[in-house]
Amino acid sequence: MISTRPGKKNRYSGRPPGLKLLFIGAAGLILILLAFGLYSMLRLPVMRLSADYYFPFLKAVQWTEDRIADQTLLAQSKTTLAKALRTLMTENAMLAAERAVVSDLKKENAELRSLLKLGAKGSFRPVFAEVLARKPMTWQERFTIDKGSRDGLEPGNLVTASVFSETGRAPSIAVIGRIKSVTGHTADVSTILSQDFRISVSIPAARSSGILEGARHISDMRATLKFLPLEAVPSPGQLVCTNSFSGNSPPGLPVGRIVSGSSGVRDSRRNLLYHEIGVRPFESPAEVRFVAVFVKDKR
Repeated sequence: MISTRPGKKNRYSGRPPGLKLLFIGAAGLILILLAFGLYSMLRLPVMRLSADYYFPFLKAVQWTEDRIADQTLLAQSKTTLAKALRTLMTENAMLAAERAVVSDLKKENAELRSLLKLGAKGSFRPVFAEVLARKPMTWQERFTIDKGSRDGLEPGNLVTASVFSETGRAPSIAVIGRIKSVTGHTADVSTILSQDFRISVSIPAARSSGILEGARHISDMRATLKFLPLEAVPSPGQLVCTNSFSGNSPPGLPVGRIVSGSSGVRDSRRNLLYHEIGVRPFESPAEVRFVAVFVKDKR
């Protein structure tokens, strides 16, 4: 028989059910956190202990596999081993070729991205082109691009190319040559190392200007800066840029850096003394594949 005495109540009867659930949830959460903390503390020591315990067994298995592999190789004939070696050499050559292609594509992509960032420089706008052909005998001195007079190109236009440097001291683009002749769809470029290359340039650090001419010899990988005034004191490493004296090129484009000390040269026709100095281009013409030609906007 159930007692119904009003003076005696259950001690849990006065608490709401929601509060009971809250206490139970909090206790469960605390237990989970304690378990996770204990696992985090013991995981690394247990793993180290397990690795030390199983190390002899794993080492024995590895040693056995190595011995079996060595015995298998010794049991094979020289013909089989030579064939396997040739196969490995062929695979290595293919992997090296694939790696070279990937590296070449990365560089090509970087060249295109660098050139496509170019904008107009004053009244000159860039026309992007690709190297179409080269002649083996004049590889460093001339090449043909796939743009011509229909694209606005004219003889004398400056040709620039992307420049890459691990040190970061080189500009993003630099002058690589000038347009020598054009047809409707192509143009021949005389590079900065060509003997018929000439352009008016300046040395901002020395506050002087002169005429940059191509290399004197095919094997010489530098151009010659002539007609510098006597008071100019150029130093190796100083930047050489285009100026506005020619009228057919945008000023301020990097051309190269001075690489040798100056020397005095006497002009027998005028009996004048002037400086002559070597300039190294920022990029080898033989490595150029994409260019930007700056043409004057006639609109």
